[in-house]
Amino acid sequence: MSFTDIVAAAWHNTRARWLRTVLTGAGIAWGLALFLCLSAMGEGSRLHYRAKMEAVGRKVIYAFPGSMVGRSGSERSTRHVVLDIDDPARLPASPRVERAAAELWSGPRLLKANDRLKIVWTYGVAPQAEQIRNYRIARGRFVNQDDIVERKRVVILGARAAERVFGRREALGQYVRLDGHPFKVIGVSERKGMQMVNMGPMDDEQVLLPITTAQTLFTHSDTINYIIYDPRSREEGSDSMQRVRTILSRHHHFGPGDEQAVEFYNSWDMLRLTQAMGVALEIFLAACGLLTLAAGGVGVMNIMLVAVAERTRELALRKALGATRRDLFRQLLVETVLITFASGLVGLVLGALLVTGLRALPGDDFLVARPVLSPGIIALAFAVLVGTGIAAGIVPARRAARLDPAEGLREE
Repeated sequence: MSFTDIVAAAWHNTRARWLRTVLTGAGIAWGLALFLCLSAMGEGSRLHYRAKMEAVGRKVIYAFPGSMVGRSGSERSTRHVVLDIDDPARLPASPRVERAAAELWSGPRLLKANDRLKIVWTYGVAPQAEQIRNYRIARGRFVNQDDIVERKRVVILGARAAERVFGRREALGQYVRLDGHPFKVIGVSERKGMQMVNMGPMDDEQVLLPITTAQTLFTHSDTINYIIYDPRSREEGSDSMQRVRTILSRHHHFGPGDEQAVEFYNSWDMLRLTQAMGVALEIFLAACGLLTLAAGGVGVMNIMLVAVAERTRELALRKALGATRRDLFRQLLVETVLITFASGLVGLVLGALLVTGLRALPGDDFLVARPVLSPGIIALAFAVLVGTGIAAGIVPARRAARLDPAEGLREE
């Protein structure tokens, strides 16, 4: 018996018992739809919170100056480490550091544009901060080296800061006054939205200017608040911190093993924890969907066992007329897979509709993660579907293959 004949016979038998097939397949369809929906929610949550964590920088590490305790151990012998603008350029000498930049918090300032006055948070930055801090410029450009050398009076407005002072008007190219000093707007950043990690106000609220300009006009000092840098890879972050401490110790006269002299914040540590929680949530949600799908598979198996019992005479007669065990096994297995596969297609469509509906629901983009139906999830669902069909059909198919023709005909 050819495979085409087996498929045709399976289709005929399935159509003959269409009501039972529909009721049985409903469990598979709902189970697969739930699996897709929950998996998409888990994937969406993982990607959403990762993006919110990486908004401050994909690999960024902050190096903060600390203090050194003298040999006497008294408070009087404590000396504070003071970083200067030349320190970041020394760090890429280490094979663990890709790029580094100085940052200076120049405090809240009064920003005036036309007839509007707003208090904004200002930071002095270097060109490397664009990559390290994951800034994306929507219009215009970021600070460049000429701005640093010439101490130009130019600013980059965060998306929210631009809205506050210009409303719907174009900010790029306009002139503003920062604490009375004239500045030209050379860039407006893309909107980052809410961030899970940020040092100070959110990036959308910040106003950035060349760090040398901030030192000249506002702090009147060559010192900086902290250093930001990217390690070569996230995995090298921990090792890079010791290398950075060693380099800085040579210029600021403290022991390379003094952990209090320079303290670090590694964004990868928090991201790794968040990722682990996201993966755990994804596994939990997918397991819930798989259990529902497995329950549907058990239902299909039970219905096929009932079908084998009801068709004892038919199967016995076919075996008496020359059908082999392999023929009967394949026929029942194909029937089960056919029911499962048809139900699964309905489940795929239903799951896709559910995910689309959930994505369209209104909600806070920071707190509510939108489900993501990736090709990987669809491929996994299809593989699970085929596996469920085969697993559900093996027991009924083996029972049909082992049927004794004489006993089957005698029972009828």
